Amino acid sequence: MLLTLLLVGAVSGVLGGLILALLSTGFNLALGVSRVVNFQHGAVVLWSMYASYMLWKATGINPYVGLLAIAPVAFAIGYFLHRWLISRSLSTPEDSQILFSIGLLIAFQYLAQFFFSTDAHSLTEDSLQHSLIIGPVFLQYTQIAAAAMSLLVLILLHLMLTRTDLGRKLHACAQNPTGARVAGLNVEHLSAVALGIAAACAAVSGTALATMAPIFPERAFEYSLVAVVVSVLGGIGSMSGSILGGLIVGIIIAVSQVTGYGDLALAIVYALVFLIFLIRPNGLISAIKS
Repeated sequence: MLLTLLLVGAVSGVLGGLILALLSTGFNLALGVSRVVNFQHGAVVLWSMYASYMLWKATGINPYVGLLAIAPVAFAIGYFLHRWLISRSLSTPEDSQILFSIGLLIAFQYLAQFFFSTDAHSLTEDSLQHSLIIGPVFLQYTQIAAAAMSLLVLILLHLMLTRTDLGRKLHACAQNPTGARVAGLNVEHLSAVALGIAAACAAVSGTALATMAPIFPERAFEYSLVAVVVSVLGGIGSMSGSILGGLIVGIIIAVSQVTGYGDLALAIVYALVFLIFLIRPNGLISAIKS
């Protein structure tokens, strides 16, 4: 029985971990390229959850089809948010930048509370309300679809970063902004693009999470904290670190829940992050590469 529970928890944790990996990848991309501690990332996830819910409620459209509209809007918001607002804070001390980002998170959270109230909303798309049973493993279609969409976006993001001219430019800005400027790159524009891509990733994560969990304003802070925790655990500024960290956190949470210790899941994750801070400040991915 215990082995069955562990198997179910591990499979469910991998599926959930892919969503967390995408959530963290967006946060890490903005941090690496734009040098922005993007605490408002969780607010973008929250507003994307509400956008998916409202679009689904108004039209009945499948939330993943609705992403074709929501993701481009999220990209545009992230881009112009950086160009018009966040870039102005980059000339201030780092602690002021962090406080500014947290202020944006709080503002967006309370705006969501003003427009949507504190009541929880649920997106229950009929086509996703089925289950798949493989031996002892019981999986909901919501989990499978959310993980598949997250994995697809992670693959596309990896190909973009490694195989395209835009990806090479973003790498150049992340590694040496001064050198990138000397080479003629528009670092401010590329930083805004990075934040736009991060917002689009948040939109996909938000849509996936909206099909699986209740939607309420406090989710903004929760998902910002998750993005930071996963990034620190796997490795700040590393896409592979985000994936590793997301899978680890997802498995810990899922296994804790199926074995009846769900209340301890976050305590275990935070303790692990604290331990990583002490012995491997660059994250677990650095230990693997070394």
